[in-house]
Amino acid sequence: MPDIQEVYEMVTKQKPPEPGALERQQKRQVRAARNKRFGAFAVAAAIGVVAIALILVMSPGEDTTAPADGPTVEEAAEEVARDFLDQLGAFNAEQAMTYLAEDSDIRGMTEGYNDVEGLSLMLSFLEAQGYQQTITSCEATTLDSFTTVVCAYDFHGIRSDEIGRGPFSGGTFSLTVRDGEIVRASRGWNIEEFSPHMWEPFAEWVSTTYPKDAAVMYNSSLTNFVLTEESIRLWEKRSREWVKVVLGTQGQ
Repeated sequence: MPDIQEVYEMVTKQKPPEPGALERQQKRQVRAARNKRFGAFAVAAAIGVVAIALILVMSPGEDTTAPADGPTVEEAAEEVARDFLDQLGAFNAEQAMTYLAEDSDIRGMTEGYNDVEGLSLMLSFLEAQGYQQTITSCEATTLDSFTTVVCAYDFHGIRSDEIGRGPFSGGTFSLTVRDGEIVRASRGWNIEEFSPHMWEPFAEWVSTTYPKDAAVMYNSSLTNFVLTEESIRLWEKRSREWVKVVLGTQGQ
């Protein structure tokens, strides 16, 4: 295995490990452990199905509606999805990536990025503007070897909780799980309430008060954010200032 070879060469030849070698090894170990657990769930579910079939054959006419022992494939996939979303809510990109398959597609939640750097940028942006999320429900559906888990969530954004607005409902995460790993992830924002109460007032204030900053933070129409380190820095700075302006206005 490449990671073992890297460690061997480092020890025997004093060769420094390649960049990211330890992180790749850790991710493989975490993924292997999770796959083992997910496989156990699948085996338990299969044993439960066989047990029910035997009961039906051996005890015809009797009530055999008792559930199988152990989690179902859907329950196991939901657990993976919720754990992944917990890491997103904690702004932990490195740990969140351990739930993803090597060929996963997460562009639907990272403005087109499909790597840990892109996910880190997205989570840094959300953290900078005071984002908070609460998962309110999850529903899993299996088709062939894939299980799709759709989770609804409420959220605060642009420090809405600090000025007494929100939380805002109606958003959904859609996660596709295969063999204990997430192979596709996307997010649906419901901005029907959020936009007039938070997005539009803040964008108008920034573009009027700090037009040069707005050019870094937003696209030309002020309808979407720009995902760069400089933009993230300004989102944190200006959102904190805007809270003080709004609270000061409310107190007058």
